[in-house]
Amino acid sequence: MKKLLSLVLVCVLILSLTACAGGTAKPSASPADSAALPKDFTIAYAAVTTNLAPWVKAIADTMQQMCDTNGWKLITYDGKGDVNTQTDQIASIISDKEANLVVLFPVNSDTGVTYVKDLDAAGIPVITLGSDVSPDGQSLVKCYVGPDQKAMVKFGADYIIKLFGATTEKNYVILSGFQGQYDYVVREQAVKDNFANTKFKLLDVTYCGAARDKAMEQMTTYLNTYDNIDFVFCLSDEFALGAIQAIDAAGKTGKINIVSMEAFKDSIQAIKDGKLDLTVSMKGADVVAKLIEIVPQVMAGQKVDYYQASGTNAISKDNIADWTADDLEY
Repeated sequence: MKKLLSLVLVCVLILSLTACAGGTAKPSASPADSAALPKDFTIAYAAVTTNLAPWVKAIADTMQQMCDTNGWKLITYDGKGDVNTQTDQIASIISDKEANLVVLFPVNSDTGVTYVKDLDAAGIPVITLGSDVSPDGQSLVKCYVGPDQKAMVKFGADYIIKLFGATTEKNYVILSGFQGQYDYVVREQAVKDNFANTKFKLLDVTYCGAARDKAMEQMTTYLNTYDNIDFVFCLSDEFALGAIQAIDAAGKTGKINIVSMEAFKDSIQAIKDGKLDLTVSMKGADVVAKLIEIVPQVMAGQKVDYYQASGTNAISKDNIADWTADDLEY
């Protein structure tokens, strides 16, 4: 009986191992294989910039790596944060007739509408990434890939409301990025919407491009102009870190709360030091991974959800012990 039982157990074990082997022996198809894309499949990436800010650099670098892995050709165009430069680049993409797909990170959301109209007329599909075109051009875009801008803002807004209470009178300023760039447009409006039913007063909004030193300069101006700033809502950690420098220099360390997004490595220490209240992680690698996943579906003519959101995570003093600088990209 014992021998029979042992034999049965051995057989069960063998069958289990065989089943496991059967489940792993066949590797999952790569996105390129799943859509049977041509070997010379080419993406033209029209970027707002490829190196003026850490996040966009992470996206550009990761996109090249992942396209190489999939055997896709990637042609990257650095818009240098300039509308005229990107306009010329879109014209070149159309005239060169090499791209099977355009991934567009527009410098300006309104100008981006013209781009997608021209690309549609040329028969080139478009996916927007990182930042979208204005709503009147979105019907010509296959989908948007990137972080949920409103959700990122809500992390910071909820923190501030919980900190002060919605019925407490408080004053704040916003440090934003490129004026007219859709992600910043959405973020700015989301801040205002989240605070619409509070007694928080917005004193001023300014645009810092992608420059920490400009944010420091502008925050210094704010500190000299307003003597009653309670908190700063920064739409990038680049600006938060600049604001911290200005606040420290003014001898007001710890007296003004700061919430931000994009999660730089330096932000981890700033949170530990009590100089930054909260930031939101939005890894470029996550954005590109979502792009690579969705491209074959788009090229196969499949209907996909317009908003393809990549992951975001709030980082504050409440969970800072779970994070290190190595967890972040830049």
